[in-house]
Amino acid sequence: MNDLVASENLLAQIFSDLSRERDGGAVYLIEHGLDRDAIEQLMYIVSQRAALHQLTRRAWQEFALSLCVVVTEIGYEYRGTGTDFWPLVESAIKVDIPIPQRSEISDLFRDCAIEFGAARPLDDAWSAAFPHIAWPVRNAMVPREVHGSLARLVREFLIQTGNPKVTNAALPGLKELARGFGSRRLESWLQDDDLVLPVIRHLVTGGTGDLGMEAGFLQRLTNDLRSESEVKRLERVIRARRLAEHQGVERLPKATYELLLDDAEARGLAVRGPSLTPAELEAVRSGVGAHLSKSTVTVGARSTTLERFLCGDTVFIGRPLEEVPRPQISGIEAPAWLERVIVPAPGLLFQDEGDDGYQTQLRPTDWVTPGIYFYEMVLEGRALDGWGDGLYHFSSGTPEGDAVLARHGIHVEAEPFVDFLGGLTLRHDGSTVSQASGRPVQARSRTPITIFAERLDQTESTEFRLPDDRWHILPMTEGIWSLSPLDTSKVAPIDLVFRDIEPPAPVRLSLQPDGIGLSEIARGAGALHLSTPITLHDMVLDITLSSSSGLSRTVRILTPSAPVRIAFDRPEFADIRTVARLWTKGGMYARLEVRANGLDRNAWSLATPEPEWKFDRRSAQWTAEGQETLEALICDPVISSTAFVLGATSSSALTSGYGLLRPAGGSDGALRSCILVEPEAGTLLSSIPRAIADPVERVTETQGYAHGLTVGFEAYVSWSLASAGSAVGEGLRSNARRKLEDRLVAALCGDLWIKREKSCRGLGTGFHRRLVTEAMQADLVCGTTAFSPLDDVQKYELAGYLEESFRQILPAPDLVVIPDGDMWPDMDDAVLDAWEKLSKKAMSDGAAELEFDAGNADGSWQKLVARAREAARLPELSALVLPAQRAESLERLPYESSHLDDLIAALVSSHLDVESRSGRWITPADLRALLHLFLAPERVMDDPEWRGRLLRFGADRSTARAVRYAALRYRAMTNVDLT
Repeated sequence: MNDLVASENLLAQIFSDLSRERDGGAVYLIEHGLDRDAIEQLMYIVSQRAALHQLTRRAWQEFALSLCVVVTEIGYEYRGTGTDFWPLVESAIKVDIPIPQRSEISDLFRDCAIEFGAARPLDDAWSAAFPHIAWPVRNAMVPREVHGSLARLVREFLIQTGNPKVTNAALPGLKELARGFGSRRLESWLQDDDLVLPVIRHLVTGGTGDLGMEAGFLQRLTNDLRSESEVKRLERVIRARRLAEHQGVERLPKATYELLLDDAEARGLAVRGPSLTPAELEAVRSGVGAHLSKSTVTVGARSTTLERFLCGDTVFIGRPLEEVPRPQISGIEAPAWLERVIVPAPGLLFQDEGDDGYQTQLRPTDWVTPGIYFYEMVLEGRALDGWGDGLYHFSSGTPEGDAVLARHGIHVEAEPFVDFLGGLTLRHDGSTVSQASGRPVQARSRTPITIFAERLDQTESTEFRLPDDRWHILPMTEGIWSLSPLDTSKVAPIDLVFRDIEPPAPVRLSLQPDGIGLSEIARGAGALHLSTPITLHDMVLDITLSSSSGLSRTVRILTPSAPVRIAFDRPEFADIRTVARLWTKGGMYARLEVRANGLDRNAWSLATPEPEWKFDRRSAQWTAEGQETLEALICDPVISSTAFVLGATSSSALTSGYGLLRPAGGSDGALRSCILVEPEAGTLLSSIPRAIADPVERVTETQGYAHGLTVGFEAYVSWSLASAGSAVGEGLRSNARRKLEDRLVAALCGDLWIKREKSCRGLGTGFHRRLVTEAMQADLVCGTTAFSPLDDVQKYELAGYLEESFRQILPAPDLVVIPDGDMWPDMDDAVLDAWEKLSKKAMSDGAAELEFDAGNADGSWQKLVARAREAARLPELSALVLPAQRAESLERLPYESSHLDDLIAALVSSHLDVESRSGRWITPADLRALLHLFLAPERVMDDPEWRGRLLRFGADRSTARAVRYAALRYRAMTNVDLT
């Protein structure tokens, strides 16, 4: 009883507020604002009272809203002629409803209409035939019954009229057309012009500005509409019309607002011009018929020339109050289409791009996926001195963030269900893929999927299947197509547009420098250059390094655009650099071959390797084939990474402090270009302890014999960025870097932290890899009589297949719901899939077919998943991240799907003094600097203030621990070895 009283009071408050806002306009009971769990709870307590008192007016006089909202919810979902409505209500609330009580329920609806302004039934034939059902159906506002038929009606109307603008003048034609659909519910719904017009505009344009609905129901309605197949067909027709329109001045990009942030504080707004291409600028000149440089664009009190503005110039307008000034054009009589280009899209949403500076505007046409951070600027009611208080931060994919986006006409889209590759002029903006007519397009799906392709410019359709995660050529090469998966209706279709363009000129591949050798590639020197007379998009380069003994290594690199220069020090060439070092030592000859997406192929014979010197410990002499023996050698990687020459430099001169690595002078340029100067060849790492063993003190400068943070940071960056020219040098560099990182972590986070961290190494691997390890140790996936015996190589391959299968079953470890009961068949199916792949590979290699049978009971999988999830969270470390609220938020961050900006946002949101009005001492830029130190040292010096930013962590141990914890979790989830 108490729950029902509380529910009634809450609903009364909600609808009283709506009634005051509408000021005489209709209030719909579907706008209750309750979430799904609250609705189910309300239905339960209504059912309990109905079982005791039936549905008489006397029993529900004090709880009319609660009962009417429940019946309205059923009316919203109801799809039928009217005769089967009450059986659905009886089933939902688990009580029989005699016919006389139906009129009493209608009386309760009338009471709600009198007191709160709830909508009354329309005066039409359907409402007259079903007077009691008309109340809940009418209060459902836009019931699901009419979604599909309404979308089909609008689609037919657009096809017949060709006019995408729906005005009051179009309503009679829509109603006349609806009479041929045979839907009495649709004809009844179309009687309310004030409701019909904004809903149809929403279907056609996606705009929500004039709908005037409660925010929660608006989001629900939008989601329900987009789930209807007829609505999807309508959207495809609208997109086809837009794609087929002439790409002239009517389709120019618009200017945008931008938000200036400084130290996470809002400083002002600006308007940035649309950055037109030369061709688009010429189209504007022709359309205007005047000199653009003699016209002026003025925003508030500032101005610039029209030509500069159209080329992307920014006009800073400061802190507007209540309303943002619109750009005004003077000097010419501007046509309407040019004014639409100059005036930005309404709405003050800005994507959070980090590092402060200008944040770009989010517009209704932008494609937004879950996990994007953005700001909303609210000007209403803000004084000049409190202007920054109107800035609010949100994330897409959350209820709060999605509600803000929906209010501005932006809806969160799922990730594309398929990737595209085409080379040449293929472009992909998330919802539209365009390619040159007659050119093939390749597609790759994440899981096996069947695609339905419908041609929008002609009557034609086809189906094809992408059976695996390899690239497959699509069967179409011309026209405008809509691609959607048949397996699910939860993702938006993708348009594939083939357009006519000029054929591209040939491309050319070259190697820089010309005389590059195997040793240079081994240390990452040199580059490939793909030159093109026009800009090409999504080029694929297949690069193969072959040795004189027949061995080879191949890497595939996708370049977003060309011309492009691809240096051999990129991470993609790590495997090639490794074998190049080995082949250099073996004196092999090598050949480099590159193919650019079938457009050009070139090959180069690399320079002859230099002789390999070997150290004879018995004679203490260095020998090389065809060379005289030498007593002492040093290597100068600047000249060559393999040539050893006589040297008088002693190893003691190279091992004082960090002088072994750090170049002379402390400039950032010297740190970026530092090269590992190796000690005498043959010197052991243990003989130079000062380079790696001295502790780093928690002070900014060096004091006495200790090393302060400044020196430690510079040395660590140097060890991270140095180029080692041989296997000995690389071992020296990586070992010293790892030891020095531990010393820095101990200085920043404390000895207790580093002790715990070392004990956790091996535990902090990614959730899925940890689950594979746990499953193998528990004999759930191999090692029993149910499985064929495997050698070490096959176990390694099986582990890879298992990780892939587990990722599909459990895509988000922090959201895994572990089922009750003894069996978890989905996990056994994942094991069988992995074994099937392993068996197919074994048979392709000529081995016998493998036998496998997975069936694990007694809750085995449940225990392993829970244990792997806990181990992957590093609980031993999170206990040291203070306060506890910070540790909990960082534990549950989805590291697998996060980027560096996501880590920054999570750390900022969990920061101790994030609410401080005086500003944070540890700013997002500072957090980024320390994350870069642990995750991407090559980016540390991108910020000229990097030393000062890193030193701030010397006084904030808890924040340093939080950053280190996030870095370790991110390393684990992105396959970076912690050991």
